[in-house]
Amino acid sequence: MALTEIFRPADELAEMTPEEFVGIIREECMKPERGMHNHPFVQGLEQGTVTIPQLQIFTEQFYLHISKMLPWIGAIYVRCPHEEVRTALVKNLAEECTGFESNTAAHPELLLEFAKALDSDVEAIRNGVQHPAGRRLTEYFEFMGLCREWFVPLSAIGIGLESFVPDTFTRMVKALKENYGMTDEQVIFWSMHILADQDHGDEGIEMVSEYAITGEQRKAVFDCTIETSRLFYDLWNLYTLR
Repeated sequence: MALTEIFRPADELAEMTPEEFVGIIREECMKPERGMHNHPFVQGLEQGTVTIPQLQIFTEQFYLHISKMLPWIGAIYVRCPHEEVRTALVKNLAEECTGFESNTAAHPELLLEFAKALDSDVEAIRNGVQHPAGRRLTEYFEFMGLCREWFVPLSAIGIGLESFVPDTFTRMVKALKENYGMTDEQVIFWSMHILADQDHGDEGIEMVSEYAITGEQRKAVFDCTIETSRLFYDLWNLYTLR
């Protein structure tokens, strides 16, 4: 991969409109071996070639990541100086940790319900150990939450990951029902996020418009979002271990 494909100087990024800037990031996150967009795991579900053991290890490692990354959303809250953003973060954390807004359950617990449908040992998953690829992603969220301005990790999550959720999870839900015989109740973790994350592309543009203004701020957002996308791809690729 040529360096020019991944390197963007700060002055070039500063000259872009927020829409152009977010568009460039999304284009980068859609390239091979980045993020969830058209991930081989998703393609395998659609083809019915992903095995149950592969689904089990995928679910285990994804659960361990999302359950361990939530505290770093709290770190972003602490470092954010804007009350309206902190309020949104509190609501988001409350939903993630309790399911109060969707009237469901904590999101990690919903993923464990999916694991039960795969006949996985839920207690073993709770006490599981992250593989290095999963640990690298979780620790990168820790790094961003503590070592970068608060809007950098929020942009990396919103633009680099959540903006791709509606399309990706729609494909996954369809494949899980058609190829693996799962019910609406069993795939609720995936289906509930389709609507919940539909607005994150626009929210990413608003975030950049308001807070990532200088070239250096935008370069931090760009670099960290692309790196998050790479690490997320590796996490999902752990299904190949079985």
